[in-house]
Amino acid sequence: RCVILRCCPVNKYKSGHSNMSNIHLDSKGQTHQPETCVSLYWDWQNVRVNLDQAQGVLNFASCQGSLIIKKVYAYWRDEDPNFEKFLYELDFDCINVPSYQKNSVDNKLIANCKHEVLNNPNISTVILVSGDKDFLGLVRELKAKSKKIIIFAYQQVSKKLITLADKFYQIN
Repeated sequence: RCVILRCCPVNKYKSGHSNMSNIHLDSKGQTHQPETCVSLYWDWQNVRVNLDQAQGVLNFASCQGSLIIKKVYAYWRDEDPNFEKFLYELDFDCINVPSYQKNSVDNKLIANCKHEVLNNPNISTVILVSGDKDFLGLVRELKAKSKKIIIFAYQQVSKKLITLADKFYQIN
């Protein structure tokens, strides 16, 4: 058994601590390797799934480490409100991108991911639910910072994205 004293500040402005790190202390006072911090970014307009599949992706992500960021992006007015409600109940931040401009959702997801992941050295794994080639630059930048990248997508996915990822899982 371990007690987690500090874990993965998502935003140094929220926590008030900019240099927190994971410190695990067992009952004998011994420290242990920190748990992996994971962030999940989902392009809902690219990968829409049923409720069981959404739960499956979330369960997988939770098994990768401490899931500290869960965001799903769409223009929610155009989506089934039941899915948004379900994802919200799973504690996802449902990010509304109210624009019909091409790549609006992609651009918002990329900007948020860069800001949150690249400014938090504790995040070591990023799960991206999208097969869109527009994420190639983001994946390259994250890999350059030694982040592990896991991609979930349908069969029609950018082959370059699969090549860049550490792991790829096809959603059926």
